[in-house]
Amino acid sequence: VTLTNCSNNYGPYQFPEKLVPVMILNMIEDKPLPVYGDGKNIRDWLYVEDHNSAVWTVMQNGVLGQTYNIGGENEWENIKLLDRLIDLVAEESGKSSASLRSLITYVKDRPGHDRRYAIDCSKLKTELGWRQSVTFDEGLRKTVRWYLDNSGWINRVRISRCNYRA
Repeated sequence: VTLTNCSNNYGPYQFPEKLVPVMILNMIEDKPLPVYGDGKNIRDWLYVEDHNSAVWTVMQNGVLGQTYNIGGENEWENIKLLDRLIDLVAEESGKSSASLRSLITYVKDRPGHDRRYAIDCSKLKTELGWRQSVTFDEGLRKTVRWYLDNSGWINRVRISRCNYRA
């Protein structure tokens, strides 16, 4: 057995309850942008296609019995990530950055919410030669465009989720 652990993923087809799609979709729909606590929680982000390539690299070249950490080396405070997403959604949709920023709503932090998650992926890079190929900004822009262009998929997922919970 070979194991992998990963940082936060983002990209197309991500379930709409996760941070990046929640924020993008709420901006599209002019809904509040909930920020837990002071928004300074830090997360490491990795574009989903890079995660897939890392898993493939481990499957092909990883040593049995070893564990590999897959990370993006993109640590961002949630509030700074949201600020960047606002700029991208404004650019891609024509909405005003100021009107999108007015949607930011600070909410009580979740109990036990980790202040920072990060992952050291140096073993994957040094031992297996893996490198991510999508820059953080490029991945965010691709993700924003995808959610702007795929409302049909989003609606189907939301409907199926409601039917599942019923």
